[in-house]
Amino acid sequence: MKFWRRYLALGVICYLLFVITQIPANNVYYFTKDMLKEQSVTLFGVQGSLWQGSASAATYKDMHFKQINWEIHPLALLTANISATIQFKQQENSVHATVSRSFFGKTTVENGRIKADASQLIKLMNIPAIKLNGEFNLNLPLLELTDNNVEYIKGRLVWNNAESIFPQKMELGDVFADMSTSSDGVIQVKLGDAGGPLEMNANLLLTPEGKYDLKGLFSARQGRNSSLGRSLGFMGQYKDGKVEFNKAGELSEFGFLVK
Repeated sequence: MKFWRRYLALGVICYLLFVITQIPANNVYYFTKDMLKEQSVTLFGVQGSLWQGSASAATYKDMHFKQINWEIHPLALLTANISATIQFKQQENSVHATVSRSFFGKTTVENGRIKADASQLIKLMNIPAIKLNGEFNLNLPLLELTDNNVEYIKGRLVWNNAESIFPQKMELGDVFADMSTSSDGVIQVKLGDAGGPLEMNANLLLTPEGKYDLKGLFSARQGRNSSLGRSLGFMGQYKDGKVEFNKAGELSEFGFLVK
């Protein structure tokens, strides 16, 4: 008898989840828009259902978003998770990812594809100390966070047409960062290039304790006397046409970059 009761309870739960997710999205927004407004969020053109819906546009503070789409995965609730696939655009930027939040505080991002204009991203992150141009493309198969701390990451970040504008104008070409995580929680980042002005072969280690260790070789393909080559000379001494750079320390050292 207990066996059938469990299946009956599971069936009732699944049915209730189905009913809830079929609620029209505009009805949900009608009852929650005042709460969202307190968070500076406004939606426009809401369509579909709570389960699978869209909004033609949205604003958050002074930022404008468009083509917002979502699909909630209700069965994730059976494993104590809230999960949804989201997609939206913001100016030249776009995001597509499946985001899950555990009832125990763990956030997971899967199959993430993010495109961002470098100058807009720096402005959004409120980093006044540097100015960049180009386009970031992030392919993120898996990211796991707990209390905003990265526990695991696997992905590739490509910076196309990379260019530094301030403190000095430098064209770098296309550069990339391949990210992985070892069993002890250390994030390993392989830094390289695609044959542009900057030649880079480096490795960056980031520990759970907030320490970093960067080792690599850097050079300018146009020679050490080029503008980029002279700038690289400030990183260290040239040896066999390349600058060897080794530095380790605390990530907190870079807090001055963020206003």
